[in-house]
Amino acid sequence: MLSYLRIRGLALLDDVTLELSPGLNVLTGETGAGKSIIVDALALLRGARGRAELVRAGAEAACVDAQFELGPASAARVASVLAERGIPDEDSAALVLSRVVPVSGRGRSFAQAQLTTQDVLGELSEHLIDICSQHEHHSLTHVARHLELLDGYARLDAELADYEERYRKWRDAVAALEELGARTAQGIQRADYLRFQIDEMERVAPEPGEYEALRRRVALLRDVQHWAVFAEEAQDALYEAEGSIAGRLGVLSERARRGTDQSARLQAIAEQLDTARIASEEAARIAAGLAGELSIEPGELEQAEERMHELESLRRKHGVEPDELAARLDAMRDELDTLDNAEQHLAELEQRATGLRESCVELARGLCEKRRRAAGGLARALEQELEALHVPGARLEARVQALPGGEPGPRGLDRVEFLFSANPGEPPAPLERVASGGELSRVLLALKNVLSADDRVATYVFDEVDAGVGGAVAQAIGLRLGHAAQQHQVLCITHLPQIAAFSAAHYRVDKRTQGGRTTTRVVRLSDEERVEELARMLGGARVTASAREHARQLVAEAESALSARAGRASRRRGRPAARRASR
Repeated sequence: MLSYLRIRGLALLDDVTLELSPGLNVLTGETGAGKSIIVDALALLRGARGRAELVRAGAEAACVDAQFELGPASAARVASVLAERGIPDEDSAALVLSRVVPVSGRGRSFAQAQLTTQDVLGELSEHLIDICSQHEHHSLTHVARHLELLDGYARLDAELADYEERYRKWRDAVAALEELGARTAQGIQRADYLRFQIDEMERVAPEPGEYEALRRRVALLRDVQHWAVFAEEAQDALYEAEGSIAGRLGVLSERARRGTDQSARLQAIAEQLDTARIASEEAARIAAGLAGELSIEPGELEQAEERMHELESLRRKHGVEPDELAARLDAMRDELDTLDNAEQHLAELEQRATGLRESCVELARGLCEKRRRAAGGLARALEQELEALHVPGARLEARVQALPGGEPGPRGLDRVEFLFSANPGEPPAPLERVASGGELSRVLLALKNVLSADDRVATYVFDEVDAGVGGAVAQAIGLRLGHAAQQHQVLCITHLPQIAAFSAAHYRVDKRTQGGRTTTRVVRLSDEERVEELARMLGGARVTASAREHARQLVAEAESALSARAGRASRRRGRPAARRASR
């Protein structure tokens, strides 16, 4: 239900906050006080077009914020939309929606404090609130909604779930059949291409992880080759080559020793040269050992580099990573197998699709039969409700027709449209074309009472539901609003005290002028203030004691009527369900 609503900078509403209650919430006030602006604010949350002229003079933007408390069914539908749109949902029991309409520039929409689009805002709120007024969009003007309403009356949820699952499988099979058919049309050329690519890749025979192993091996081989060359060069320079370091050191040492009897320093030089010669010979010996250890097979490095080049070439050609080449080869083999056996696969898929379609048609015919049986019962029940709601002699027909082309659709083979006539002798015509705003509101109110808990929207907003009525008829409308509010939250704007008397929460909307500016305020009334407001509605500007007494009597009669209706409904629920099932 709608638990919190704040409106800022919208026409006469400077900054208004409403904390709404479950049940029937009534807004009353003088004509022009700004009651319908609240409906305009809710329409913005439903995705209605934001217009700069809605913004209050002097304000930069109009802002509407609303918090909805979600029941299990609403929470599931809302969570699905949020997940599909990638919007985080930290509190699954509540939904916060916001709409900003600026004087200039683009407006902004928010869901759970996340920036989103106007369409997403409407998609979310359509599960939560239905606005019924002459000038605003609501569900009865959409023929697609008529099928859903009839299905709700006929209680076809289980049958529809079975059908929708079968329909999804059929459409998946048709899509697969079309895809295979398109591939088969180019099959010969594609098959030749695949064979060439498979042959090329099979000659290389890539393995997962092979490229990385080769990369490490090549790096190692390049290092080995470098140090093996170094060891050979070191051995040669130190000892093996003509004029090696060890040889030259030996010559120098011998020359120094010839003068050792003449100089102690020459003796020291000879000893150091001998030490250096021995060290050079030892280094040459170690280098010879290293060269032997680092020997690699001739051409091993070249072979590894060539293998890497082959894998790299395949990677570029197929646009995948080297480790994915083996999987790509398997995928091409599977595709070639499918093409080589296309006729068999096509036949199997066609047989499957045909069987699923026949199954869909069979289930859809069952749905159609139940819809046609339920259509008459729904029409009669609505006509009885409309009779009490001051639409005497009204005729309503739920016409069930076959979809064009005879192919099953997402909800079966049927198209349902409500036809309506408010005047005896006039043939029924499409509801959205012939019903006035007040009549549409009363048709929807009748639907709420007939469908009771079967309907899925949590909050209903009724504007102009009392157009052109009064007295006992107004009391009948109030009773039905009160009854509908036992299953759903209802927000009703009314000028009639007979309707307002049924409220669970009563709000007065009035205008005030201060500092040369006119603003609208909304006040929740206490029990005594409610009686005073009803008395004003009954008696005009001057409230008399008799008007107050009449107001108290209206409240008592409303409470009594609701209790009596609730008792009758309780007794009906205790009866066998055969009547509804027979519809």
